Amino acid sequence: MSHTWPAGVRDLGFPVYSADSHVVEPPDLWTSRIEPRFRARAPRVVQIENTELWMVDGNVRMAVVGIQAQAGRRYANGSAKEPITKRGFYRDIPDLGPDRYVRDLDADGVTGAVLFPSNAHQAYRCITGDLLAAVARTYNDWVLDYCAAHAVRLKAVAMLDIDDLRMATAEMERTVAAGAIGLLIPVLPLTGRRYDQPAYDRLWDAAETLRVPLLMHVGANQAVLGREPTIDLIRHATKDMHVQASLATMVLSGVFARHPRLRVGAVEFGASWVVYLMQQLDRVYTDRRRRLRSLPLGELPSDHLRRNVFISFQKDRAAILWRHLVGIRNLAWGNDYPHAESTFPHSIEVIATDLEGVPGEDARRIVCDNTVETFGFTNVSRRPN
Repeated sequence: MSHTWPAGVRDLGFPVYSADSHVVEPPDLWTSRIEPRFRARAPRVVQIENTELWMVDGNVRMAVVGIQAQAGRRYANGSAKEPITKRGFYRDIPDLGPDRYVRDLDADGVTGAVLFPSNAHQAYRCITGDLLAAVARTYNDWVLDYCAAHAVRLKAVAMLDIDDLRMATAEMERTVAAGAIGLLIPVLPLTGRRYDQPAYDRLWDAAETLRVPLLMHVGANQAVLGREPTIDLIRHATKDMHVQASLATMVLSGVFARHPRLRVGAVEFGASWVVYLMQQLDRVYTDRRRRLRSLPLGELPSDHLRRNVFISFQKDRAAILWRHLVGIRNLAWGNDYPHAESTFPHSIEVIATDLEGVPGEDARRIVCDNTVETFGFTNVSRRPN
């Protein structure tokens, strides 16, 4: 039975959870908290001409201040055409402490949110080794403290340096014990490394044992180490290519066959592309079955994608229409707050438009139940006032 929500709806009749929201790291996060031996190389905010930048390891550009905290800008004056700028200053960013954050969730009609970094994950493309590990540890301690202020509604994703897999698994265990509900890993690891290599089994084993998902978020990519990732229309139109490569590598090499309880999330890449990926992987595997014997007899790559992988999206009507091909339990919505392309403060209206004609049970699973089950929210019955 189909369901149509009225125009301007502010209540879907069930709670809404965001599987992809963000914190904005304070400008002194690393300079004030990182271990003293790394302080001179730590990320810091520097003004260059008419904007502020995050710089790391002396003079390596990590991120631009501005686009990370312009939530609602594109809806200003009742229009979706307000210009978004990459330039900005911390003085123009409103205080986004935990109390303000949950008030804004209420204003957006969102009950709970999974929080990713705005800047820390850009370190994957800038630095390696001990400095990357120290940047990750410092961020993890801060974001866990941040979410603890509203632990029922705010859930922290910790960040892993996977250059040293022994240290990575130790950090996974430490942060999960402290409250992390997911671990961020690079979309692609360093050049010359691939997720089908046996060394990574240590990472998959630990995540499977702890029953915690590993998450690939747009922008967290070691394959572009040392290159400036220009955030332009071309990148946004093609940003799913690297995550497709990693997921295909994991599927065809049998990572999910060997680790059936491992869960991996592709976050902020949109979702409709996964239908084509499933189709192509099934074709390749079927045509080359003599060479590719990594999956149990009778199983196809698409079976493993549906069982082990979930996809978050912000606005993707096609994915919703193809939800039974993707897997109804594999789709999770996110508002991307407080970034410039966020649906805040009109998330409910945006969701309702995308869900037009979708049965209520399917709608609830996409914007509520999947995120609750994956990330362990407990207040599923509560809706914001």
